[in-house]
Amino acid sequence: MSSGPNALVTYTILSGADDSFRIDPESGDLIATRRLDRERRSKYSLLVRADDGKQSSDMRLNITVKDVNDHSPKFSRDTYSFDIPEDTAAGSIVAAILASDSDSGLNGEVTYSLEEDDEDGTFLLNPVTGVFNVTRPLDYETQRYYVLTARAQDGGGTSVSEGLPPGSSVLTVLATDADDGPNAQLFYRITSGDPHGHFVLSKDGVLRTQKVLDRETQSFYNLVITVNDLAPPPGARFTSTAQVSIILLDVNDCPPTFTSQKMAYIQENTPVDTVVFTARASDADSGPNSYVEYSLRGPFGNKFSVGTIDGHVRLVGELDREELSNYTLTVVATDKGEPPLSSTMDVTMAVLDVNDNTPGFSQNIYDIEIEEDILTGTDVIQVIGSAVRLTFDPIALKSMVITLQP
Repeated sequence: MSSGPNALVTYTILSGADDSFRIDPESGDLIATRRLDRERRSKYSLLVRADDGKQSSDMRLNITVKDVNDHSPKFSRDTYSFDIPEDTAAGSIVAAILASDSDSGLNGEVTYSLEEDDEDGTFLLNPVTGVFNVTRPLDYETQRYYVLTARAQDGGGTSVSEGLPPGSSVLTVLATDADDGPNAQLFYRITSGDPHGHFVLSKDGVLRTQKVLDRETQSFYNLVITVNDLAPPPGARFTSTAQVSIILLDVNDCPPTFTSQKMAYIQENTPVDTVVFTARASDADSGPNSYVEYSLRGPFGNKFSVGTIDGHVRLVGELDREELSNYTLTVVATDKGEPPLSSTMDVTMAVLDVNDNTPGFSQNIYDIEIEEDILTGTDVIQVIGSAVRLTFDPIALKSMVITLQP
C-alpha cells in the first residue's frame, strides 16, 4: 500500500457511462446523473480507472437495472366486438382479449378479470390467456348482446408456488354485513372452480391448499367463492359471490424428456461438419425451467459434437468403418432451472460401409505342384482374398482347369 502523495487516488470513468453515471474522483462513489429506465436500457458496462499519479488500474463494472413496476398493462384494442351464434355450446371458446406490459418478471405478467357487469356468469374469462368461454346456452330472444368490462392487472395477480405443501395459506377473502347479531355472521364456501378439492376455505375466509398443486396439470384456478349470512329461520339468508383467480408459479420439478430416435446411420465417407443426428427434448415446466440445452458425455468428443441450443449432432472427425463400425453417444439434456434437472439418452451411430478398400490376396505369390494326371475338379489350392483374378501362362500350361472356392 502506498503512502504520501502516492496514496492519493483519483477515480475516472473511461467508458460505458452513456451520460447516466459519474464518479466522485476522490471517494469513488458512483452516482446516477439521470433517472434510469430499464425499458430503455437494462445493462451498463463501465470501465473505471483508479490512478495514484504514477500507476493506474482499470476495473470493469457491470450494472444491471432492476425493474420497477412503472408501466400499466395496455390492451391491443380500446374496444373488442365479437359475434356469437346463439346455438354455441356451453364451454366453447367465443372470444379472446390481449394486453401487454413493458415491465419484466411479475411486474410484466398480466392477468385478466371481469367487472361485475356479468353477474349471472354467462361468460368465463381465463385470467391467464384472456380467452372467454360461454358457460351456458344463449338465447337471442332473451338477450341480444352483452357489454362486459375486462380488467388487465400486472403483478401476476394472486400467485402461489406449485410447491406449496397442503395446509398453506393462499389468501384471505373478506366480506362485511351491516346487520347485527346472527344476521351479520358470515359463512364462506367455494361453489365452483375446484372440482378436485385442491383448496379449502375456513370459516374466517382464509383460503388454504388442501392437496399438492401441480402446475403441469392445471396452471390456474378460477374459484367462485360464495358468502352468506346466518340469519335464523324464518328470515331469508342473503348471499354474495366473488371470483378469485389463482395462478400457479412454476417450480422446476420436471426433467427434460427426449422425443428423438435412439438410432442413426452414417456413411463412413460423410464429410466433416455434416449434421448426422438431431437430439430433441422437451420440458413440461415453464419459463427458464423449460429451456433445454444439450451436451455430449463420453469418449467420442474427437468424432462428434452437439449444438447447445439446436441439438444438432455434427461429425467433427473422419470415420472409418473398418476401424469402428458403431459409436454409442450419451446425449445430455439439461434445463435452465435452479437447480437444473437433466436427462440422458444413449444414441447408437451405425457407420455404413463404403467401397473404399482395394481387394488383395494374403500373399503375393503362390507356388504349387500338381500331378499331371490329377482328376478334373480336384481342389489344388485355397487362396485367401476378398476377390480373385488368376492369369495363366498358356505356354507353360497348355490345358488346366482350377476351381477356386471362397
